Amino acid sequence: MNRYGETILVVDDEGDELRAMADTLAGQGYSALKATGYDSAMRIFEQYGGSIVLLVSDISLPGKNGCELAKAILKLNSAVKVLFVSGHVGAEVCKFYGIPVSDLHFLQKPFQPAELAARVEAVLRSPETIETLVVNGRPAVGKTGDDSHAGK
Repeated sequence: MNRYGETILVVDDEGDELRAMADTLAGQGYSALKATGYDSAMRIFEQYGGSIVLLVSDISLPGKNGCELAKAILKLNSAVKVLFVSGHVGAEVCKFYGIPVSDLHFLQKPFQPAELAARVEAVLRSPETIETLVVNGRPAVGKTGDDSHAGK
C-alpha cells in the first residue's frame, strides 16, 4: 500500500490523460498536482517542491519535453523519483538528454489505471533513482559500465 498523502506532480499536455492519471493517483491516496507542460510544472515545483516525491511526466510535451523537465527538477531536488509515460516515443529518447531510463521508470501508453498505480508504488519503493543512474554514468538497463549498450 502507498504512503498515504505523498505528493506527486503529474505532467501531460493532453487534458483527458492528465485528469485520468491524477484521478487514479488521488484514488490511491496520493496528492496529485497537475501541470500541462514544462513551464507550469516548474512553477508548481517552485511552490511545492519540498513536498513532491514523484514526477510522472509524459515525454512528449510542447516546448521543452519531459526529459528536460526531469533534468531541471532533479537539479533542484535529486531525491525526487521519476516515472516517464509516453504513447509516442520510448524512454531511449531521454538518453540524448543525459538521462538513461530503466524499464522501472517508463510506462508505455495506453495503460490501465491499475498499471499506473502499481508502477508508481514500485518506483516509490525502489531504491533506484534517475539521479543515481545519471551520476553513476551507467546505462539504465544492461551491463554496468557499458555506455554503448543500445538497450534491451
